Amino acid sequence: MNQGCDIEGTQLATAFLKQQGIEFDDEIAPNIELSGSNEIKHVELIADVCLRLKNSVKNVLLNRDFPLIIGGDHSLAMGSVSANMREDRAVLWIDAHGDVNTPHSSVTKRAHGMPLASLMGYGDPLFLDFIEQPYLLPEQIILFGIHSLDDPEVEFLNKHSIRYITMAEINQKGEQVCIEEVMDHCKRFAHTHISFDLDSIDPAYCPGVSTPVNRGLHPSVPLNLIDQLFKTVSVSSMDIVEFNPLNDNGDSLIILKETLKIVDRKVGEYTYAMNIEE
Repeated sequence: MNQGCDIEGTQLATAFLKQQGIEFDDEIAPNIELSGSNEIKHVELIADVCLRLKNSVKNVLLNRDFPLIIGGDHSLAMGSVSANMREDRAVLWIDAHGDVNTPHSSVTKRAHGMPLASLMGYGDPLFLDFIEQPYLLPEQIILFGIHSLDDPEVEFLNKHSIRYITMAEINQKGEQVCIEEVMDHCKRFAHTHISFDLDSIDPAYCPGVSTPVNRGLHPSVPLNLIDQLFKTVSVSSMDIVEFNPLNDNGDSLIILKETLKIVDRKVGEYTYAMNIEE
């Protein structure tokens, strides 16, 4: 799907990765006949994709397996996260952006800037219909690698006391200190969902995204963080989003594959046994 960012490329991610030998158990494609929009571009199509993704992820969880979602723009996280909305799960958002715009505050009206706010209940009614309550609580959320926030997003994050670790803070305090804070946050919960946006990485190392932002993470930082999380806490699900093969020179694909190696290695070490309601 690319309709959440309205930029060409992320809709090609799945087909491109299949050509690279990466296998998918389930593929969800947008229904392009759904063209309804209101304040948000392609809102009807995005809601439909996310609802189907939610059901797919929920089935994986019910089968005691690990859902790894690869996309596609970040609006798809509304579907993956809402499949298992429970108060004992942390949500780690690795991203250049805050993704806490609302239909009112968004300038672009693109849904990929809204998924986290929507999951908290501040989204378009069509999104809230499939997300359903209970919504994410501010204390469940921690953001990492942030270096591009709109003023309304800063206001939203501060108003809700959501912890966000910026690039400036990482550079000042050091990578490991900030990683330890994420670890401490996730240890307070029974399970963790990781939503990894590749645009959190500096485009010098990871150009294959739709909305690159300079002065981002070195690739080793999110890979180290993800590796440490899998070693330390129960990671129950994960997104890898915003891969845009049209803009890649091969470096982003390498980072994505390195992420898959970590996930494959760690998921294989335990049998997932989270109980969710049918």
